[in-house]
Amino acid sequence: MAYKMDLKKSIEKLVGYLKKSEIVKIFKKQNISVSTIYRTIKDCENSVPIKNKSKSGRPRILDQKNVLKLVASAKDTLGTSTRNLARKYSVSHMTIQRELKRNAIVYRKRKKVPKYTANQMEKVRSCCRELRMKHFTSGKVIILDDEKYFTYGNSKLSGNDGFYTDDYQSCPERVKYKGQAKYEPKVLVWCAISEAGISEAFIGHVKAEAVTADVYIQKCLPKLAKFIEYHHSGEDVIFWPDLASCHYAKKTQEWLQTRNINFVPKRANPPNLPQARPIENFWGMLSHLVYADGWEANSEKQLRMRINRKLKEVTIDVIQAMMRNIKSKLRKIEDNGPLAVI
Repeated sequence: MAYKMDLKKSIEKLVGYLKKSEIVKIFKKQNISVSTIYRTIKDCENSVPIKNKSKSGRPRILDQKNVLKLVASAKDTLGTSTRNLARKYSVSHMTIQRELKRNAIVYRKRKKVPKYTANQMEKVRSCCRELRMKHFTSGKVIILDDEKYFTYGNSKLSGNDGFYTDDYQSCPERVKYKGQAKYEPKVLVWCAISEAGISEAFIGHVKAEAVTADVYIQKCLPKLAKFIEYHHSGEDVIFWPDLASCHYAKKTQEWLQTRNINFVPKRANPPNLPQARPIENFWGMLSHLVYADGWEANSEKQLRMRINRKLKEVTIDVIQAMMRNIKSKLRKIEDNGPLAVI
């Protein structure tokens, strides 16, 4: 508006003294369009006042001051919602959603991440540095292992925790409700992975919550040794377990040392760092394959067969892609902390 007024005042002083073409030449040098200059000259000749044109569309309910307050209230704040903000500003929650969208404020879900103390943060970074520079040097083949429990059904898995219906009351009970036993049956699945693929899996029933060193040595490690012998014979191998007690029990370390299997020493193994271990992504992918389309097992045998079948569906390309970025992740954690790769 101020620009239009200044332009009109400037042209008014020249109208009647100079030709229109001369006035156009003067203001054209200021990067003003010819049509705008001629229109303003005509308005000056006809004594037409310059004013804002009426705007189309619904006027905004919140003025700019309240919009700025709204953005400040919503941005990077926990425990707020569009309905709470709507009550605060006495508008509908749709108005709040519209204003937040205009200002590029998007709702995000908080990610679940491990909790770290200051000492753990520093230890994780130093361990990652040692892993990258000392143990995972060029030419080393990294092998990881882990174990996971699988229950008969996983209703909490994304995609299995809800359903569509047009009549909730008539919806079958098996869809509406998810029965949960106090002690739900489950099987233990162990395997190892490397750039060569997946080892033979151990799938068994374990009574205790944690795997003991005896179970680990008798059922899992022989499969690890067989995997190394078959896929990595003669190669420079480094085995990277997590810090579970059975993985670093005295008898476990002796078993590995006797068979000349080089492994990451406990002091160099970063604590609570699943985001740097690609086998954690592998378990997530396998869970989605096993429980796809709301699948549930009726027996332990059926669950075992399902897991074995889905393990065969995982291609080596997928495993290699998971293993490819281990060192780069460790470097990011070393530089910026353990949350840098989440």
